[in-house]
Amino acid sequence: MADTFSIFNIELTNHCVMRCVMCPRTKSMTRVCGYMDFDLFAKAIDELSAVNGSLKRDVPVWLHHFGESLLHPEFDRFIRYAAQKGISTGLSVNPVMLVDDVAERLLSSGLDVLYVSLDGHDDDSFMRIRGMKNAYHLSSKRLLDFLEKKKERNVPLKVILSMIDFAANRESIEIAGAYWKTVPGIDMFLPKSFTTWDGSDRAVNSLAGGLNDAAYDRSRVRCRIPWRFVTVTWNGDVVPCCFDYDAKYVLGTLTESTLAEIWNGKRMRQLRREFTGNLVRNSLCVNCERLYMPAELITL
Repeated sequence: MADTFSIFNIELTNHCVMRCVMCPRTKSMTRVCGYMDFDLFAKAIDELSAVNGSLKRDVPVWLHHFGESLLHPEFDRFIRYAAQKGISTGLSVNPVMLVDDVAERLLSSGLDVLYVSLDGHDDDSFMRIRGMKNAYHLSSKRLLDFLEKKKERNVPLKVILSMIDFAANRESIEIAGAYWKTVPGIDMFLPKSFTTWDGSDRAVNSLAGGLNDAAYDRSRVRCRIPWRFVTVTWNGDVVPCCFDYDAKYVLGTLTESTLAEIWNGKRMRQLRREFTGNLVRNSLCVNCERLYMPAELITL
């Protein structure tokens, strides 16, 4: 039995404005879309804060999963509540969402880390990757305006500009990266490793370019996620991994149980037995590219 648990991310919503080619949400997600209730969020944060004090201000809880969190009408209230409980928070957003009111609310929320996802280097390449027309230059302008506001208000928010590293984006990483690395207010430019998530989306798998071809030692499962943290979806379902885009392996639900009960519950214990016995058969994990990947190669 484990008393201390962590939450990797909490999904404020699974609604999204993009249709990204590298995201299984675009074609494969079947679960209902919705927005997290504040009381449900508060319950998760309260329980996390009570049992895992070492997490406070050290490791952020990411307030997104498979959706655009800035679409949630109360996103800043959620961030502010976590901050009041001493929990560091991070968010990954599409910069096209950073319109004036949203930008102001985000800057005053107490958020600690902001990932800005901006693939492509012009409107055409952005459309091919992210699926929105005439949006690259608009996104860039809104991001630059946001950075200027951040500077004016002296907000201590770490901003990381990320791009997904795969064949369709490689030229853009070179072109756009050279620019964004020089922009004041961007604390880091980060080409992120491409992932096929749980390996179930054929369209996403086809973009991997040999990513899954590495011959890892399969005598022992290397993934340690079932002992590290969980993910909470917008409706309170708790799943073991941030790759579970469709809530395929629900450990329990916060509307019926506490996080501690779910962390030590039957479904989680069964998952851990699969991992320790090197007999992974569940549909979420069986085709995952990272199941046998050495820990030093894994980035989340």
